[in-house]
Amino acid sequence: MVVQVLDSLQGDFPGCETLAFADISTKMILVTNSETSSPREILDALCAEAALTLGKRGQITIGADKSTMAIVSGNEQMRVFLSASQEPSDVLCCVCKPDFDVTEFLPAARACLEQISSGA
Repeated sequence: MVVQVLDSLQGDFPGCETLAFADISTKMILVTNSETSSPREILDALCAEAALTLGKRGQITIGADKSTMAIVSGNEQMRVFLSASQEPSDVLCCVCKPDFDVTEFLPAARACLEQISSGA
């Protein structure tokens, strides 16, 4: 079911090339969308970046406080990280094209994450 939810989100927003559901407390990517072909090392680094940017218990973060969203943008890609409201260790990691417009994507991505995190 989780893969189908991620695939549906990616189908609606093809500029988002990789979607991954992660548990940052264990630093593990749990599920990716079916189109993801990134090697495990890349996915592990993505999860570590999510933990660093969003923050987790007992870890130094970028910024003063834990956050529920972070966007890291560069010339080659944009990475979007969202944490679930009820389970902050549940995170959606998104790798998008650098010119990706996140305006419509963020509410849909948040809804996707909440659905996955709640097990609905």
